Amino acid sequence: MADEMPPPTADGWYKIGASMPSSGRLHTQIGARHISVMQVNGKLHCMDSLCFHGGGPLTVGAIEEVAGQLCVICPWHHYKVTIETGEKLYESTKFDPETKKLTPAGWKSVGQRQRTHEVEARSDGIFVKLDASETPIESDRYATGAAPPMGMKPDSQRPPPKAGTRSGTPQGSGASGGGVAGANTTGSRGYAGMPSGQIFQRMAGDGGGK
Repeated sequence: MADEMPPPTADGWYKIGASMPSSGRLHTQIGARHISVMQVNGKLHCMDSLCFHGGGPLTVGAIEEVAGQLCVICPWHHYKVTIETGEKLYESTKFDPETKKLTPAGWKSVGQRQRTHEVEARSDGIFVKLDASETPIESDRYATGAAPPMGMKPDSQRPPPKAGTRSGTPQGSGASGGGVAGANTTGSRGYAGMPSGQIFQRMAGDGGGK
């Protein structure tokens, strides 16, 4: 876990680091909550670190453009979550009465599943203000609890998702739009067998934290 951070400002902003690391990812905790800041195309985005679906290390995943929206791809189950709004996207299908088969019907959103937070780059550091909304968001159940004891394999050891499935298409395929130019899209690799909470602690020690 990152070193103890200063108390928040009077209006609730926490200084989580002096600057963004070269990786474009900054992982830390505010209180018990795991949060991550991602820098993509010069803009900062902040959300809960652990995936709403199973508590996986969502924010170490690759970033890709899906249907015109930037998404972070969870390394565990390949869920696509928009970095701007925390919505989960899925590739819908419809029944074709002529062929009697399901056919692609475009990308759609099931709504927000990952809590997002305000983030600013100031002259004296990177500041985050936690979302104070009392409306429950699915990622809340993992954000402050212990990470489940599920390991994450490096990408080289993971079978690629099958094209056309609801879990998404292989990263870099035409359906998902490929990687984002100018962004660090690869996430972090090599944290095999670690609970997701330990992954973020390890990354902080490797320079991915404040």
